[in-house]
Amino acid sequence: MKKLFALILAVTMCLSLAAIAVPASADEIVINFPSIWVGTDSKAPYMAEMIEAFNAENAGSIKVVVEEQTDYQAYRDKIRTTITTGNAPDLCILDTTFDIKAFAESGKFMDLTPYLEDGWGENFTDGAFDAWSVDGKVSILPFEAAVFTPIYNTEILKAAGWDHFPATYDEFFKMAEDVKAAGYNVMGQMAGDNAWSSMLWYSLIAEAIGGKDVYEGGLSNPAFVEAAKVLKEMYNYTFDGAVSATASDVNGHFLARDTAIYLNGPWWIANFYKEDNAVDGVLLADVCEVATNPAYEGGKGDNGLVTTVQGFLAAAKQSDPAKEEAVVKFLKYISEPERVAQWALSSGAMFFVKYTPSPDTTLISQKVTEVSNNASYTILHVNGAFPTAFSTEFPAALSALILGEVDEQGFVDQLQLAIDMA
Repeated sequence: MKKLFALILAVTMCLSLAAIAVPASADEIVINFPSIWVGTDSKAPYMAEMIEAFNAENAGSIKVVVEEQTDYQAYRDKIRTTITTGNAPDLCILDTTFDIKAFAESGKFMDLTPYLEDGWGENFTDGAFDAWSVDGKVSILPFEAAVFTPIYNTEILKAAGWDHFPATYDEFFKMAEDVKAAGYNVMGQMAGDNAWSSMLWYSLIAEAIGGKDVYEGGLSNPAFVEAAKVLKEMYNYTFDGAVSATASDVNGHFLARDTAIYLNGPWWIANFYKEDNAVDGVLLADVCEVATNPAYEGGKGDNGLVTTVQGFLAAAKQSDPAKEEAVVKFLKYISEPERVAQWALSSGAMFFVKYTPSPDTTLISQKVTEVSNNASYTILHVNGAFPTAFSTEFPAALSALILGEVDEQGFVDQLQLAIDMA
């Protein structure tokens, strides 16, 4: 009888405890977060660390639950289908393969503008939201960045009689003559494959000429014809065969130290520190410096920066104000500058957040971040600013320009025709 009583008492206590625990569990706000920043992604370890810390700090009130997806294309397909046919996830990561503007206009995502205007936006680089806002509202948050700024070999410039990087494009071409006379290539260009390096140079030149608003009016802006003239002139100072060259040719020439200036994304910085790329024990990083885009005589550029977005963050529109506040709290948490600095150090990624790089970050990465933080505004590279038809046609149009088959206006017209016919 005593055993039966003890059993009944134990069961009663368990049921009582369970009843007490239910309200706390029911009150907890759960944020569903399908994420590609997992597995082998370089951002995954610190992302997981932040989520664990956030959940611990908000235990019982907010919990972020990650839905891991390591296959990029499968993730894109799932997110696209979910957003198009149903409700957007509480939080998700997007990239430029999505129609970001259409998503921003869909009304399915949270308007983050009031929160950004209440001080949070000061954490982000100037102009970061300009290309992605709709009617002045931000619902898709540019987050992971890639910036494009020239890196140059100081030894080659010194051999050509230069102790600084040119401040203007007029000065740039004076330097180019001296570098060429000293027996070196000035910069890598390529019209083969996707013409990536030349596309980036074209973007920098267009920014220097047209400034922050260069994309207003599309390719009808005269800056694009003028930029084509400058880009064509640059082909007089690159290596032989650039009209059919690929990225491996551009990379190889800079690694061989026969080319003065290199232009690519921050993901390539690690190669400057590889022992395999050292010459007589001297790392390439030890003879390189980071520059800013030169100014253009009569141009509208003003310390602008050419970028692209590696990753956006988007949050579903919420009917529950408490859940909306919870999602924003998490977004603010992971975009806090000190955390972003640690994230950048651990992953090598860059972000549209102004932060002081860790002293443990490679020196070149620190300098690239400094250029980014000091920029007056940011604009996209041309491939990101125009429809996909532009980037598809760019190599063919560039080849025609360099080979003299079209003039600068014809080059721009060829790109515009591709867009119109898409």
